Amino acid sequence: MDMILTEEKTLSERRVFQSILKYKKIHTLFQPIISLNNGCPHGYEALSRGPAGTVFHSPLQLFSYAEKEGCLYLLEKLSRELALKTATPLLADNEKIFINISAQVIYDSNFTPGHTLSLLNEYGFSPEQVVFEITERSAIHDFDAFREVLYHYRKQGFKIAIDDAGAGYSSLQAITELMPDYIKVDRSLIQHIDKKEVKQNIVEAFVTFAKKTNAALVAEGIETKEELKKVISLGIHYAQGFILSRPSNPIQQVPYDVVHTIQSANFHRHSRKKITITEHDDLIILKDGNPILETNAKNILTAYQQLYR
Repeated sequence: MDMILTEEKTLSERRVFQSILKYKKIHTLFQPIISLNNGCPHGYEALSRGPAGTVFHSPLQLFSYAEKEGCLYLLEKLSRELALKTATPLLADNEKIFINISAQVIYDSNFTPGHTLSLLNEYGFSPEQVVFEITERSAIHDFDAFREVLYHYRKQGFKIAIDDAGAGYSSLQAITELMPDYIKVDRSLIQHIDKKEVKQNIVEAFVTFAKKTNAALVAEGIETKEELKKVISLGIHYAQGFILSRPSNPIQQVPYDVVHTIQSANFHRHSRKKITITEHDDLIILKDGNPILETNAKNILTAYQQLYR
């Protein structure tokens, strides 16, 4: 009896999944990736959901089942098409769309930049607006071959992001081997980062690496203002998380108080920035953004020496 019920459940799930592919029953949500310089959207990550009320509404269940059935390429192709179509009225010319792609799909001979380029032309996007976000549904076994594949997409203007950086060895290896344009720091490193010095030290190492490789960092899964302020102070470029906006369609605006937190944290960060000058440098001293004194560093040094000698 149990075996019969299991077989019926399996057949039912297969019928539902095949119906999703055939009738394109994918709902696309968007979660903003926010600039930590000014609080404005830098782009949006496209997130696919199956039909509500089914087991495949969960993206984990949906894509895991597709991989098990050998249909991952078809599902991701459909998700890309619907993401670009849905994003057409939402995306500004200077904003990017982050599209999740599994490593094994990049290898698929059917996955070509030509198909994606035709979609971009149809919906009015440029390749420079598209970021392929490499997910870890399966490990990359041959980095030389994988780099060669990515080279062709980068030549077209597409950008590359590595997801879940810091969550495991494979993501760190992918960063060093592939030199992505974006590094998305995993939530496990961001949670309680304002209280955990060891996490701050690890993220600072990512910041140093990003500066040397000209990559941009995205802090994933930010849920508190304290986490937000800390990643700004550490030099992270962009952020994503529920405190900024949950995945939605239509897109939710970032709350005003959160934008104010970003702008305020930036002001305090830059106001404490140390600079090196010599006694021969000319200085302009500002108050509330307006120049109040033009002088030479030597004059200030002389006045300081006279005051404290």
